[in-house]
Amino acid sequence: MRPAPSLIIFSTLSGVGFGALIWAGLEILSGAPAQRHIILAGAVMAILGLLSSVTHLGKPLRAWRAFTQWRSSWLSREAWAAVLALGSAALIIVVPDLWPQALAAVLLLSSSATVLCTAMIYHSLPPVPAWTIPSVPAIFITLALYSGAFLVLLLDPQRGYDWPVFCAMMAIIPATQKLRYWRVLDQQGLPAASAALGLSADSTVAAFEAPHTQRNYLLHEMVYKLARKHRLRLRRLSVLLAFVAAPAAALMVLVFPLLGSALAALGLLLLWLGIAVERWLFFAEARHLVERYYQPVDASPSGS
Repeated sequence: MRPAPSLIIFSTLSGVGFGALIWAGLEILSGAPAQRHIILAGAVMAILGLLSSVTHLGKPLRAWRAFTQWRSSWLSREAWAAVLALGSAALIIVVPDLWPQALAAVLLLSSSATVLCTAMIYHSLPPVPAWTIPSVPAIFITLALYSGAFLVLLLDPQRGYDWPVFCAMMAIIPATQKLRYWRVLDQQGLPAASAALGLSADSTVAAFEAPHTQRNYLLHEMVYKLARKHRLRLRRLSVLLAFVAAPAAALMVLVFPLLGSALAALGLLLLWLGIAVERWLFFAEARHLVERYYQPVDASPSGS
């Protein structure tokens, strides 16, 4: 699949924002006072991410129609969950003494649901086998929690020695999941050409002429090939930035507490860059079944 910058920005920023809102909700439920500046920052990040996703639509002015298909569409469910999360965040910021525990529970559950729905938008697409790997929803959720924890660290670097250590230790979970995902992905291939046509696996399908005389929209958007050497380099870069350099920056906060804010900002920046590379690969490495239809007549790569 061809990576869309708007979707990369959306999934990165919204993950950070809703991840921070999840931590804020948990903190209030534990009995601590609401950290309104953290909730505000998380909400702003989430809104920026959602606005970026709207630009990916062919007709952004019709985005409101997404709210009408909540019975069958994960995109619609995501929209409703996001509104509920941002609405409860706004109430906590404006009226912090209004049912704090109840609103915190709503904030926690709706923010988690938003991230899950975002993951399910891709996970529920059988024509893209890479996205149907079982660990995809868990990766989205753990990366949101991981990046949200770094945003909390940036906004409150003096919250205690345990939080930088916690941020660094959290890297183990998404890193392990992502490495396992890539291992499964490397062993996965596209089903037979018959599957792309909805036929049984033992059916024989052969193309007797070219579908088109030149490249078309499907080939441009859904048949994006990435050279193996570039794929491996980008994977290493993502791991280095998000799961090595960012945790190291968080731990340096303990060594140089006077530089806590700068080091937390550096850690969050490195984490963002690493997740952006990971998200780019999430799309670039995904192969659509339509590739089987064009494979006999379009062997040239569309990406590098």
